[in-house]
Amino acid sequence: MNWLKALAQHADNNISCVLITVIESSGSAPRVVGTRMVVTADGFSDTVGGGALEHEAIEHARELLQAGQHEPPISHREFTLGSDLTQCCGGRVTLQFDCHWSNDFTLHVFGAGHVAQELARIVQRLSCRTTFYDAREPWLDKLKKGIEAQDGATHVFVNTHLITENPYTLVEQCPANSYFVIMTHSHELDMELVEAVLSRQDALYCGLIASDSKAASFRSRLKRKGFSTDEIEGLTAPLGCHSETGNTPMEVAVATVADVLHIRQQQLKKLAVQPSPTTEEP
Repeated sequence: MNWLKALAQHADNNISCVLITVIESSGSAPRVVGTRMVVTADGFSDTVGGGALEHEAIEHARELLQAGQHEPPISHREFTLGSDLTQCCGGRVTLQFDCHWSNDFTLHVFGAGHVAQELARIVQRLSCRTTFYDAREPWLDKLKKGIEAQDGATHVFVNTHLITENPYTLVEQCPANSYFVIMTHSHELDMELVEAVLSRQDALYCGLIASDSKAASFRSRLKRKGFSTDEIEGLTAPLGCHSETGNTPMEVAVATVADVLHIRQQQLKKLAVQPSPTTEEP
């Protein structure tokens, strides 16, 4: 597979990768300026010339991937092929390493009703991978058609999933550090989903569409089921606490997104102040 197709495929599949480009080449070098390849944690596509140069480039790219976003997204390395890599050719090559990180902003919306239909219109404009779940196939179809009508094709970051299995299983399959919004047509299903999300203990946000009385009832039920005060505080209900809006579907959707983005920004600030990993000798 050539580098361009590989880059697009990794973006679609949400896989981190590094694009390596020959930006300078002099003397007897294996490939010309503009040559590219793509490297993932367990594979690569295309070539920058093979041999020791390519081996070193792949190893360095994987070190960048392992370090994660603590590393600059774009960096460079210069290689003298003879002295640095003991290659017979005596050229000099400079490689650029562009890190393309997977999207770790994932939102799971349970329910595809009126508010979710409006929510779908908003999230497709965000760099957020969103999955909408519902047991009612017609509502999921309506949601997909709404997105197609707006953009001409279903947005690559918006997916749908028909609920046919145990909701606990669905929640367990979601990646760590996800954001959850619960707004189904059934209070009992809502309760099962809230329990499943809070039991994970790694959700960054759990928002429930609810009146004040429904929210109080859910918290009381959670307490009786043995959830701790700290765990129950992980539930945002009613959702939309970071903005004051009306109660039309679009207004509730806007308030929901405001909640999620507020928590997202808090999380990014925490990551920004964390020290970079070190590799000091013991």
